[in-house]
Amino acid sequence: MNKLVVMMAVVGVSLVMASTVLAGAGKVAYTVHNMSSTNPGGLNRFIASNNEDQICIFCHTPHNARPSVPLWNKVMPGQAFNMYTTASLSPAARAVTAPGPESLLCLSCHDGRTAINVLHNARSTATTATGSKGIEYVVDIGGSFSDATTPANTAEGLPAGVGLSIGMFGFGGTYGANLGKIGGPDTTDMNQLTYGGNLMDDHPISFSYDAAQGNKPTKLNSRAVVSSNSSYAIRFFGPTNRLECSSCHDPHVPYGMDRMGTTGVGDVKLRPFLVMDNTGSALCFACHNK
Repeated sequence: MNKLVVMMAVVGVSLVMASTVLAGAGKVAYTVHNMSSTNPGGLNRFIASNNEDQICIFCHTPHNARPSVPLWNKVMPGQAFNMYTTASLSPAARAVTAPGPESLLCLSCHDGRTAINVLHNARSTATTATGSKGIEYVVDIGGSFSDATTPANTAEGLPAGVGLSIGMFGFGGTYGANLGKIGGPDTTDMNQLTYGGNLMDDHPISFSYDAAQGNKPTKLNSRAVVSSNSSYAIRFFGPTNRLECSSCHDPHVPYGMDRMGTTGVGDVKLRPFLVMDNTGSALCFACHNK
């Protein structure tokens, strides 16, 4: 067998292996992040559209994206955020006053305020709403596309009551996906009821991991150790190696069941959208030396 044939065979096997890995890690259609009417996993989802069958459109669009990377299709949060802080936090993490761009992508749904079904680009079945930055599209969710209690999407200049905030799905109780806290007994600060900016009870984000590790070298593992401990699953962002929401969470990862306990595709140990198995707090100990 000549060298060219051998090389082509190796490349072919590598591509197959790579495609297998990607397919295993990116089955968003089988997760609750699939909010379309297409439901291949038969999941009992909390939020879903009646008539939008496009799966990726709730986060991504090939045209009219804002921001252009990663082809984002969502209205971005416009409010200020109160970040996690404590006396024991490293000076580097305590100095952060706003979420980084990667975490803002997550918060464009999970701040509990910004409408989850208002998109920059959608099919003709969506209702239109006009803001200061132009026309937005409001996708039907569960038979209703608007909620009068949803605060205005000020970043886009949209009026109050346009779109559904994830905060309204708490039904007066605790709803973990609502990070910004709107209403319900999980809100202790009444100023947060319509604010959607309370991250004070969530893991610190958007700080330079290198700087934080330098502040507390005996408490935090070096980035090289983090990579080794997590098999490179934990990622850091930008030139300062910031820790963001997507350092520990991957929105495309199926984790075996939805919030109602329905069996699905994936590994239940990755719930909720974890980048690695956290059995025995393995994900936590990848960074923390305790």
